[in-house]
Amino acid sequence: MFLAFAPTFQSLMEVIALLEVETIAEAASANEQAVAESKELPKPPVPSATGNLHITVFKHDLIDAVVDLLDDRVNAPAGIELAIGNVSDTSIATAIFEAVFYDGQGNILETVKHREVDLPSGTSRAILIKSLQYESNQVQSYAVRLLRTSTVDVEKVQFRRHAINTTKAGDAVIQGIVKNICNVKVDAAIIVTFYDTDKETIGTRAVVLKDIEPGTVRQYELKFKPQAGDLVGGYGVAIGEIAT
Repeated sequence: MFLAFAPTFQSLMEVIALLEVETIAEAASANEQAVAESKELPKPPVPSATGNLHITVFKHDLIDAVVDLLDDRVNAPAGIELAIGNVSDTSIATAIFEAVFYDGQGNILETVKHREVDLPSGTSRAILIKSLQYESNQVQSYAVRLLRTSTVDVEKVQFRRHAINTTKAGDAVIQGIVKNICNVKVDAAIIVTFYDTDKETIGTRAVVLKDIEPGTVRQYELKFKPQAGDLVGGYGVAIGEIAT
């Protein structure tokens, strides 16, 4: 004789109630996890530094810019140290880097451009990109990328220094130094544009430097006498190879 026992109505209700409790508990746990995740503070990106086919970044890091000053620890400007190398077979005349500084929440604090010059093929160097307005304790991460490079094939002569002085007679005198960074002798022209205090052009002068030997520097001097009523408020300089 076969006897079948069907569950009672009360037992079915107990099972349903138990399932409802478990479902509610799982939902509450998931909700608590979502709330906890939403409360997590945003994080800065992982520090990075990239080059290109010409220049490789071997290593990079934030500098430890805390110094002791009369027993007080002072935060110096934030900076990024990089070791770079020219891995191409061509000398690099100019390399332009862009560095983005981040705070601890991943907010961009500042973007800085940095210029390196005269990096021969197969050589390396250490460079430092400094923040212009933030201290080391304010910067938590960074992203550096190489924006562009130019080779000595297109940029053979570079400025090494230039400055302006004014004589008692009111003449502006530009003195400076240029360097031939290529491996051939070149002629170069320096063009100086003079501006008044309103940044309006008040004159242009040029000087030609002949037969600059490879790897050597050449000094130059250029004078400008403004016309009556004009006052030199600034100047701009440009340099170029003279094609033969």
